Amino acid sequence: MQERPNPLKAALRDGRAAIGLWCSLATPMTTEIVAGAGADWILIDGEHSPNDLRSIVLQLQVASAFPGCEAAVRIPSDDPVLIKQVMDGGARSLMVPNVRTAEQAEAIVAAMSYAPAGFRGFSVGHRANAFGRIADYHANARDNQLLAAQIECAIGVENAAEIAAVPGVDVLFVGPGDLSANLGAMGNPNAPHVQEAIAAVLRAARENGKAAGILAPRQADAKRYLEDGFTMVAVGSDLGLLARGADDLVARFRTGRE
Repeated sequence: MQERPNPLKAALRDGRAAIGLWCSLATPMTTEIVAGAGADWILIDGEHSPNDLRSIVLQLQVASAFPGCEAAVRIPSDDPVLIKQVMDGGARSLMVPNVRTAEQAEAIVAAMSYAPAGFRGFSVGHRANAFGRIADYHANARDNQLLAAQIECAIGVENAAEIAAVPGVDVLFVGPGDLSANLGAMGNPNAPHVQEAIAAVLRAARENGKAAGILAPRQADAKRYLEDGFTMVAVGSDLGLLARGADDLVARFRTGRE
């Protein structure tokens, strides 16, 4: 038995755009619906959603029915114990928030890697290696792993080139909400100085042969970022689709009644 190749890693390596959807509602049913929509990847959010290890693994299980859609997981921090647990649970594409320095990125890569390259704990059988059925999993685990380092503050922007140069970092992923807040423009990622910072992250990624990603739920923003050269672009979320869809539906029936 062999591990399924990572389609997101292949697309980004080849410079192809990969459209994604955020999964924030923390339930297997909604994640299954989103994963079946035809997106190139989904992001199971463990930072700003009520997810725990068990709920993340359940969502990875339902997403596996859609092999063309890679299920990435955002963990709440760079804790190496959590990295180990989530990866053993089957996540091989990770997003880590607020990466600020190359040294931090190197430590994350080491936590994802087995010895001698790193210090990920060794287990003979877990979900990631099909419970021991993928005989060469441990020797080749890095081949299908993807790391998206989120740049979300001025220090991260300043060090973006050094972070991108770390072997094992595949994507610099801009978190526009936190970045705008940390740059004094909370809720306004289109402020000129925030856009300058976003462009700097894109340049740093491209100059180091890495992909750049961003969350852009507004269609006009997503199209602009894709035209600029971002390739890992999230264009919406299950939470946003449900909330806005519900709002719009109710509003259509309330028109003329108030």
